[in-house]
Amino acid sequence: MSDGGNLKISLEVPGHATPYLNDDILPLPLNRRTWTKSVFAFFWFATAINIAEWSGASASLGLGLTVPQAIIVNMISTIIITIALVISGFGGGQWHVPFSVLNRTAWGIRGSWFPLMNRILLSCCWYGVQGWYGGQLIKVMIGSIWPSFYSMKNTFGPGAAMQTNEFGNTDGMYVAFIIFWVISLPFFLLRPESYRLPAIISSIIVSITAVGIFIWALVKQGNGGPLFSEPEAISGVGKLQGVQLAWIMVKCINSGIGGWAGGILYQSDFSRYAVRPGDQVYGQIFVIPLCLLGSNILGIVTTSCARGFYPNEPLLWKLYDLLEAIQMNEGPAARAGVFFAAFAFLISQLCVNIVACGIVGGMDLAALFPKYLNIRRGSFIIAIIGICINPWKILNTANSFISAISGYAVFLGPLTGIMLADYHILRRRRVKLSHMFLPNDRSDYWFWHGLNWRAPIAWLLGVWPSLPGFCASVTPANVVVGDTWMRVSYLSWPLSFCISAFVWMILNTIWPPRGVGEIDDTDISGTFGSIGNEKNDQENEESCEEDQIA
Repeated sequence: MSDGGNLKISLEVPGHATPYLNDDILPLPLNRRTWTKSVFAFFWFATAINIAEWSGASASLGLGLTVPQAIIVNMISTIIITIALVISGFGGGQWHVPFSVLNRTAWGIRGSWFPLMNRILLSCCWYGVQGWYGGQLIKVMIGSIWPSFYSMKNTFGPGAAMQTNEFGNTDGMYVAFIIFWVISLPFFLLRPESYRLPAIISSIIVSITAVGIFIWALVKQGNGGPLFSEPEAISGVGKLQGVQLAWIMVKCINSGIGGWAGGILYQSDFSRYAVRPGDQVYGQIFVIPLCLLGSNILGIVTTSCARGFYPNEPLLWKLYDLLEAIQMNEGPAARAGVFFAAFAFLISQLCVNIVACGIVGGMDLAALFPKYLNIRRGSFIIAIIGICINPWKILNTANSFISAISGYAVFLGPLTGIMLADYHILRRRRVKLSHMFLPNDRSDYWFWHGLNWRAPIAWLLGVWPSLPGFCASVTPANVVVGDTWMRVSYLSWPLSFCISAFVWMILNTIWPPRGVGEIDDTDISGTFGSIGNEKNDQENEESCEEDQIA
């Protein structure tokens, strides 16, 4: 065999990998389904209390909302996010396959590559952004030990949107962002089911720290701060009222959903690890609202308080800026507290970036190129691309932050609408696992050369109403549209979700696909014992849980 042939074989994923499957995207066997109700609860505590939630909610104050208005906005978005997460997670919990495979029933075995590529792009972007947050925490930790680090000479040009101590200096001493990036890499060597203990540790530490910062700020200020009643005096936006206030609140609600649009879409990537179908629901229903809304409120009120006792500082809606300001204003006595607070959120940031960005992106790449990539290899690729997207240019102001996290919801909302309408309404949660991995016309999900023509039509019709406003928000200097189009874009996720779901059902009612509502006669993958026998399914799951307890 030629050297080229040997190289090709050596690059292939070990096992029985093909262009359409490998061990990481096949239905999980019982021994890999290790996430119980408590594991899901700790996982969401660890990932939902983080800088993005703290800072994202606080950013709405920079748009002119009062503290009570910002809390109402985040309460509404949290309810919508929670409902969507629960509904989206059922497929993975029931059939133990990832989002990338579950989408084959709607888009077709080859057509599912399109949702995958959207998710991969978002994973790369979020990995860079979340990594940048982690780098900022590293900077605060180093600065709390050596304060001169904050004043390190900046060797980057004015267009870099960053400072030397946030990235590295010309002498080759890479710090902050690079340190965070490097310490994240070894965790990709673990399988996702092994993240139970880190999630538990992270959830406890970050929860205590977040509440501690909030109490300290509230006690120091003595009240809720000036942003409760007069945000316009600080934001410079002017007092919001009437229609203007209503649409700003709608925009912020959509922004909150947009930050979770990717997470809503890929819930099956996590729920597939559930010991029992439905175990994931308890963490979603009880923990996510508590953590999301709790983190939002802590961030909003603390930002308002900080404005009161640090009036000469910019609006400290970013947690790492607040920690740095505390050290600078409170003196040497605050350095230890700042270090440990930054360390607690650093652990949470590692959990978010590794699992919710790197591992999820690795799963998607494993489904896109299953013969050559598994989750581990895919995660390293996501990490490499994440450093190349220049995340430091995304997070300059509150407005750009909100645009960045909500904008891509224009494209993810229709994907979610199609996926959930197909699984829950059209197929009534009954699918053929074996046909998801059958790359020919014998599969019910092969459609036309592997593509279901209904899906791109439903997706495009869901996307187009929000496109003018989306383009204007991304490039305001080049694209100018009327208020109506901008307001449509403020509804991008729920509007596009509903349109695509509605169109999807119409198309499938007029031209019904084959195999709707059917399941396999036998458990070909060995995942359940017998797919058609619910008693055997329950007995197998109880046996697995007993083995874990023992």
